[in-house]
Amino acid sequence: MSFDLDQPIALRTDDIVWRGVDDELIVLQVSTASYLTLNRAGQILWPQLVGETTTVAQLADTLVTRFRIERERAITDVNAFLAELEERSLICATG
Repeated sequence: MSFDLDQPIALRTDDIVWRGVDDELIVLQVSTASYLTLNRAGQILWPQLVGETTTVAQLADTLVTRFRIERERAITDVNAFLAELEERSLICATG
């Protein structure tokens, strides 16, 4: 799935808990008892999803700045990350 660049996206926080453990971020979906370990890029993007609404464009800009990658690559990476979160029902498009 590909989100529109300016589509507001929010994290569904009512069914998840997360903790940083050493250099990993582990997300537990309580209702399914399944967990997800985020890679370095996911760990950088996660705070933007917590407690606020963000967009693909904003998330991609974060990756461009942090990793100095091309914007198209960043958009592709963000869409892959969000697709996994959406598959697990951890995010929703708003607005």
